[in-house]
Amino acid sequence: MKRLHWVCLSSGFAIGLCALTSEAFAQGVPVIDSSVLSQATETASNTSSIMVSNQQILQTVNKTLTALTGNRTTGDLASAALGSGFSLGGAPNFSSLLSGGMSWGNLGQYGAQASTILNALNLVKTLSGSEGALTGQDKAYQGAVNTAAALTGLIAGTQASSATRSQSFQQAAEQIGTASDVKGSIDQNSQLQVQTGLTINELIGVLNANNAAINAQQAQDLAAQAAQARVNSFTPYKGPTQ
Repeated sequence: MKRLHWVCLSSGFAIGLCALTSEAFAQGVPVIDSSVLSQATETASNTSSIMVSNQQILQTVNKTLTALTGNRTTGDLASAALGSGFSLGGAPNFSSLLSGGMSWGNLGQYGAQASTILNALNLVKTLSGSEGALTGQDKAYQGAVNTAAALTGLIAGTQASSATRSQSFQQAAEQIGTASDVKGSIDQNSQLQVQTGLTINELIGVLNANNAAINAQQAQDLAAQAAQARVNSFTPYKGPTQ
């Protein structure tokens, strides 16, 4: 009877031990949910794709920003119009020419060429031949001589500069379309606009020189009319004074 009781106790202990062992084993081993794992994997993959896409977008934005900002060099375009050659900005003051003086301005070698040409004409200093006070015609004549000298120098300078500018603009035309980005193209176009403005300003200077020549001619005409008026003037004789 005792033996049977011991057996029963042993069986109960074994069953309890198995139950404890099974419960402990179940708590120690993780349980995997395949559906949750699949969803988590898909979410991670999508997140990675979004990050890669965002990185590509950022690179594109940075490239666009670089292409639209910053400084660009325009090379020879910056000296296409004037460069280091002759410019009408160095022309003499035409008002000084008509007043009888002579100011060559910054004509340099072209002023020397003008002097050589005019000296070869053996021009007289005055129309009246007077060595003293100059008449109106003498002053107008000197102003015309000075204006002719200045125009001779300007013509020589502009002829030389025209050849240089033509070559410079041809070289500038070859650079159009070679810019590597939008900013470079805009800067090239802006530089050409500036050089065009400088060239137009040179044309304005040429027109001013032409006006100076016309003004000198008109001054001579006025002086001749004034001299003729003095010759034709009549002062009646009033008899001897008492």
